[in-house]
Amino acid sequence: MARPRRRLLIAASLASACALTASACISSPSGAATGSGGDGKGTIEFWSMPYWIGQDDKIKQLVDEFNASQKDVTVNLTQLEWKDGREKVKQAIAAGQGPDVWLMNNGLELEYLKSQVLAPLDEIGYTSADLAKFDDLIKVNEYENKIYGAPLYFDATVMLYRTDVLKKYGYDKPPATWDELKATAATITARSATDGSKVSGWQFKGMDDHVNAINSTWESFLCQAGGSLTTPDHLKSTQNTEAGKTAMNYMRSFYQDKTSPVGTSALNGFIDGKVAMFSFYQSVIANVEAGGAKTEGKWAVAPMPKGPKSGCSMVGGHSLVANARGMETKAAGTFMKWLASPERSARYMDFHAIFPYDPAKVDPAVKATYDEKIKGDANWKAILEQAGRNSPDLVLQDRHGWSTRWEKQKSAIVAGVNGQNSVEEALTSVDKEVGKALDAER
Repeated sequence: MARPRRRLLIAASLASACALTASACISSPSGAATGSGGDGKGTIEFWSMPYWIGQDDKIKQLVDEFNASQKDVTVNLTQLEWKDGREKVKQAIAAGQGPDVWLMNNGLELEYLKSQVLAPLDEIGYTSADLAKFDDLIKVNEYENKIYGAPLYFDATVMLYRTDVLKKYGYDKPPATWDELKATAATITARSATDGSKVSGWQFKGMDDHVNAINSTWESFLCQAGGSLTTPDHLKSTQNTEAGKTAMNYMRSFYQDKTSPVGTSALNGFIDGKVAMFSFYQSVIANVEAGGAKTEGKWAVAPMPKGPKSGCSMVGGHSLVANARGMETKAAGTFMKWLASPERSARYMDFHAIFPYDPAKVDPAVKATYDEKIKGDANWKAILEQAGRNSPDLVLQDRHGWSTRWEKQKSAIVAGVNGQNSVEEALTSVDKEVGKALDAER
């Protein structure tokens, strides 16, 4: 059903936002066409990046499985790459030639929501009972009291540690607080330099060769210091605060005292036994396991060491969304309910994706599968503990000014942490740039 509310104001807002960015913008002109919904039968277009970590061919296998499962809906798959997939979707949607269903980060992009491109789940076949089965974190996909994205899985930033390295230097358990993390990492770095092993006790993902990861890393530590990304009304960026300074000074200390070397790959170093600990989304486990003999039986997962205020971390993962302007939104809903179903989500746990449903509310057979996977891997205990510490709040803040924030943090946070800029300069520069984006959203 069309929802014309505030259409002219939204169009003006998007026009202003487009003037500030180089990327394609989603237009929402007055009288824009909205899909009729269709009769639930037909062919739909699905565009996706390879979200099954480590096995790019799995998405095609799933689509083929769906197509073979029934006769009413046929799905054509277009596989995109992570480096430019989001931008290709945005450009296609702006040109009126986009897919019916596509992959989007949990939290969703405000531009799509404000321009009314996304179809609410309750308008494409999801019932209130369907939505009630999801974990509370589904609220990351809420906008104006409607849910617009069906989570495939959630991610939560956790800590990975080399059990063999920690044991070698006298630690039988991972650090549980910021102070313990710093002391443990510093000891391992210093003692390993003396004995010739040269192991970095810790590396912040994003201070290495995967700079985009500084976003989830920084926002996790900012959260643990009690910080926020915006004011509650999302009108002001709030990184240059006491909490922001606490988080950045803590991260900076690892490089000031040479506990961590800028540029060393957290993941590759961990696999090679040259980085003792690092943090990132738990789905990076698939990459660690691919290390084979280098990592087998030599590592584990722990919840994030708690900061001054909490042990929270950034929530990620991916959802399916449907094009509200498509002509076959009911068919799109049928496919989404299948691909993002509890049955499929239990299979995504094979790459350590966090099950997005409340296990107590799904079919007993699915719950049995879920329970078996949890029981069979000790790392799930730490992952689920970390997921339970997190709320939708940080993700909902991050939605506002998201693309500007994530681009600016890649340079400003790195420069502040490695000492190229002062802490004050780094945080002020983020607030300034994000503030412009927030002003454009009004």
